[in-house]
Amino acid sequence: MSKNDEPHAGLRGLDEIFLAREKYSFSRLTYDLRRADGRWEKHERNLFRRPDAAVLLPYDAQRGKVLLTRQFRLGAFMNDSTPNLLEACAGTLDPGEAPDACMRREAMEEIGLRVGELRFLFEAFVSPAATTEKLYFFVAPYTPEARVGDGGGMEEEGEEIEIVEVSFIEILREAEAGALRDGKTLTLLYWLKASGLMDERP
Repeated sequence: MSKNDEPHAGLRGLDEIFLAREKYSFSRLTYDLRRADGRWEKHERNLFRRPDAAVLLPYDAQRGKVLLTRQFRLGAFMNDSTPNLLEACAGTLDPGEAPDACMRREAMEEIGLRVGELRFLFEAFVSPAATTEKLYFFVAPYTPEARVGDGGGMEEEGEEIEIVEVSFIEILREAEAGALRDGKTLTLLYWLKASGLMDERP
């Protein structure tokens, strides 16, 4: 059991019991939370602790293309038997690693892309009721010449990633039809649509 600091004025008695400590940790927390009327209410929650991550959508404005990945995702499969998920390139930050450095490393590992200009957009929590993970969102322009590696992920980590270069117009249509279901990827696609960086004309 570990006792955590309690900087939140409406929080007291925070205790954590770790149920699993492997690559990441899973724990049960109990605490008292003060309601708006002043009453203290006891809560018990499970929490998945995992490092922050970064996600990137590379775009080729001249050719009207974006680079995505397709791979097996256990969570999606266990929910509704989704076989493979189409999504933006993403990865977990190593200890002490900056988000932009992580993104450049992951872009080479997953999609064989040497990233030049990298634009940070914003950061956001993934599922704050259940996990500590925070995502850093990036976009980057690319050209065919920047695809200098094979990509495909790290075999020793069990990755087998398909690189998918697709028309921006087509992937927007797929998103609007409900065929694209990864939250971080939808966020970046619609940011790119709103940015005006890509021509949406056929």
